[in-house]
Amino acid sequence: MSNPKTTSKTLTTDELVVLMNFYHTKDTWDKAGAANISIAYDDQYRDFEVITAEESVRKGRISKLQAEITAWAEGQINAFMYQNKKVNAFVLTFADDVLGIELGFESVDIAATESAATNP
Repeated sequence: MSNPKTTSKTLTTDELVVLMNFYHTKDTWDKAGAANISIAYDDQYRDFEVITAEESVRKGRISKLQAEITAWAEGQINAFMYQNKKVNAFVLTFADDVLGIELGFESVDIAATESAATNP
């Protein structure tokens, strides 16, 4: 009997929630195209780079799957915004049944910033 290799990972509760949401949502997407996924958020331009295992996507175009993944990721960013957390790093990868995540926040109180902007 061989010893299985075990590793310990430390996650924040925010990372865990995102990974759980992703894991359950990915089952609704195209199985072949969702076999490998990479999502990277660009805070400067507030957009996403989404790479999938799809082979039939024409250059310069976005597939239905990429649009669905982008909408899901934007929902995650918005959920943090509603919790007064500004995301400045969001990278999620899924390949070979292994999930990876990088999630970072600015230490700015969004509610106070928005209040100051609307009440000069």
